[in-house]
Amino acid sequence: MPDPCAADLREPALLAALADLGLGRIDVLDEVGSTNEHLTAAVTRQARGPRPDRPWTDLSLVLTGHQSAGRGRLDRVWTTEPGTALTFSLLLRPADARGRPLPTQHFPWLTLLMAAAVVDALDGLAATGARIKWPNDVLVDGRKAAGLLAGLVLDAQHPPAVVLGTGINVAQQELPVDTATSVRRATGREIERAAVLQAVLGAFVPVYRQFCADPEAAVRPDGPLRARITERMETIGRPVRAELPGGAAPVTGTATGLGEHGGLLVREDGGAEREVTAGDVVHLRPAPDAPGTA
Repeated sequence: MPDPCAADLREPALLAALADLGLGRIDVLDEVGSTNEHLTAAVTRQARGPRPDRPWTDLSLVLTGHQSAGRGRLDRVWTTEPGTALTFSLLLRPADARGRPLPTQHFPWLTLLMAAAVVDALDGLAATGARIKWPNDVLVDGRKAAGLLAGLVLDAQHPPAVVLGTGINVAQQELPVDTATSVRRATGREIERAAVLQAVLGAFVPVYRQFCADPEAAVRPDGPLRARITERMETIGRPVRAELPGGAAPVTGTATGLGEHGGLLVREDGGAEREVTAGDVVHLRPAPDAPGTA
């Protein structure tokens, strides 16, 4: 018998709406340790086997009623009560308008495009005032309401693909840390997970296709999708400290914008500008609104 914590995600109306967006395969699981790990393993297994009846095509979705062992960046563990969070992973096989696979250098933009879609969905449903914290968090009132994690999928049968996982705190009353929040806690409103999912993917799929068609035009300095992301970012214009991987010295300064491939541009105190492509960013203190960041 299906677990009741996933019943709302199996409603025919929701599945029909997702199909209308042009998604590929859709799998709804009662419970799973990690949707990213599950999808990555499933795609890898399928690539090694015979021709499948249900292939993992572009924009295929794994959705769960409860993720019991989710992990975020830096291998941080994140768990929630069953039925309260929205957790899903998309398989992305980005290709341009002529069907040519996109170079992997463009892939970091996919996480930022999903973060912008989460912001638009939450604001459209509950006027949350959500903002993006580079590179992969969504904040409401300065507290984390959603996190994203992308991973590369490599197999001999296909060009490199991306598994992009998203976890959104929707109905939690209690959270494990005081730096996190949920839609319910932040707004006092009860929003259905199905509505959040439909709104997020409804915002993401069109911009994903726009990006794939011509990524250089979409995210060049004056490109429409770079502007879309930048306008929704909390990080730009703020003093930050970027903790870098591998024990490198942190970068401290003011975040000034996004680089060619979605990295964070930081102007250090001496005036030099560096692009941070990977790291854990700390917002050091509130900053006044900067032009173009409201």
